[in-house]
Amino acid sequence: MHYYYDLLVNLDEVAWEFYEWEKKDVILPIKKIPFLRINEKEFKEISAYEGKIEKNWLKPYIGKTQIKKDKSKNLLLLSTTKNSLVIEINSTGQIISRSKLLIEDENNCNELASSLKETTIPFSSQQKIPLRSDFRQAIKEKNLIKIELKTLKETKNTTKCSYLYYEWFNILEDDLSTMLENCLEELKKPYTLKIHKIASLIRLSYKECL
Repeated sequence: MHYYYDLLVNLDEVAWEFYEWEKKDVILPIKKIPFLRINEKEFKEISAYEGKIEKNWLKPYIGKTQIKKDKSKNLLLLSTTKNSLVIEINSTGQIISRSKLLIEDENNCNELASSLKETTIPFSSQQKIPLRSDFRQAIKEKNLIKIELKTLKETKNTTKCSYLYYEWFNILEDDLSTMLENCLEELKKPYTLKIHKIASLIRLSYKECL
C-alpha cells in the first residue's frame, strides 16, 4: 500500500476548489493517507456521481488514514497524474464527502502518481452530482436572497421588498407577487455584482435590527 504524507483537506459534500475554501471550514491536517493512481474514466465517474465502493475491496484501507496520533478516518487519495481528489467512505462503502487539494499538494500528488501502477476501484455509481454553474460565494448569496424572499412572502412585507426591488432593478413597484416572481427569475441567471449588492443589503438590514 502506498501512502502520501502531510496533506490538508477540506471535506464536504461538494469538493470545493482550493480558492473557495473559507476560514470557517474545518481544514483537516492529514498525517498519512492511502494513495492510489486510477485512470481518467474512473476518476471522472467518482468525481461526478454519488456511489459506493465494494466493502471487501475497501477492507485494507479502513482506518488507515491518520489525522492525529490517536485519530483515524476512512479516506483515500486518488490521482490520475493530472488531477487529484480525496474521498471519505463510511462503513457501508458509500462516498460521503470529497476534497480537492491545495495547488502545491495537487502538483506533488500528480507527479508522484506517475510512479505508481493504476488501481481499479470497484465503484458503483448512483445519482449524478448536480453541476455547479456558480462559485461558492455566489451560491451562498443566491440562497440567502431566496430565504429572504420566502420570508417577505410569508410576512407580506411589501415595504422591504419594494426597497430591495428598487435597489435591484431601479424600478418602483408595490405588487408583492410581481416583485417576488421577478426576483426569483433573476436568481436563475448568472451571478452578478447586483446580486452581491442585494445580499449585502439583506445582511445589513438584520445587523441594524440587533
